[in-house]
Amino acid sequence: MRPLIRVVSCLILPLVAYAQPPDAPSFEVASVKVSSPDVRARACGGGPGTASPGIWRCSNVPLAFVISYAYGFEAYQFSPRESCCQASFDFEAKVPAGATKAQFRQMLQNLLVERFQFKFHYQEKEMPVFELVLGEKGSKLKPSPPDAMQAEPYPWEPTKYTLGDDGYPVFPEGQGGLAGGNDHYRWTAFHVSLPEIVKTLSFYLGRPVIDKTGIQGNYDLDLKWGIGRRDEAAEVPDTGPTGPPLNRAVQDQLGLKLNAKKGPGKVVVVDHVEKVPVAN
Repeated sequence: MRPLIRVVSCLILPLVAYAQPPDAPSFEVASVKVSSPDVRARACGGGPGTASPGIWRCSNVPLAFVISYAYGFEAYQFSPRESCCQASFDFEAKVPAGATKAQFRQMLQNLLVERFQFKFHYQEKEMPVFELVLGEKGSKLKPSPPDAMQAEPYPWEPTKYTLGDDGYPVFPEGQGGLAGGNDHYRWTAFHVSLPEIVKTLSFYLGRPVIDKTGIQGNYDLDLKWGIGRRDEAAEVPDTGPTGPPLNRAVQDQLGLKLNAKKGPGKVVVVDHVEKVPVAN
């Protein structure tokens, strides 16, 4: 999956620097090593929510990827191609029994601070944004059953799916996911709120999405779009061999509309990161 990255300028206001508090949860044991230049394959697995919750391993993974996941940065906030953090490392950590995914993220943050002396701050900028509003004919979102639950996606293990005759991913019966193949993308989700929808749209559009719909509650959705070409405005044709662009898919399939505007947004500025981690 390729996030669409937008580079923005026009600094307005620097905010406070961030470092992990001393009482943050930590891995029981953790090893971080510079990856061998002879290794090409990248792989990650384990941790909370997987078949191996007690051990998390990653090999030949760029530091920027781990930083993005640990802090939940959006694509427009912190580019995976950030020059500071392109070196690849091998990680192995023992995760305490019963750790949640939220705690796991905090452990990663603590690991980054301890081993890489990672520090950053946010800066507010004026940038292109989208306002998400109701479409002319109203929302097409399908309310979730009251007892439905949505499993949090996990980035270290790939989503299981096949490709249908129309080129779009097909997920196992009753399971959701977000995946793409041959420029055909599909997001099947259950019991998701508007903030969760906005977060995903922000990632794939590469800019902040501001919810102006006023919609509450949780919804099931099945959104399909193509990324054969880039469209900046919401008024775009539903054409092309890869299917509708994301803006049009949101309008036609969800009954919502993305209006392009200028507005405030926060981006990440890295204050410090060591090129070589502290010894294990």
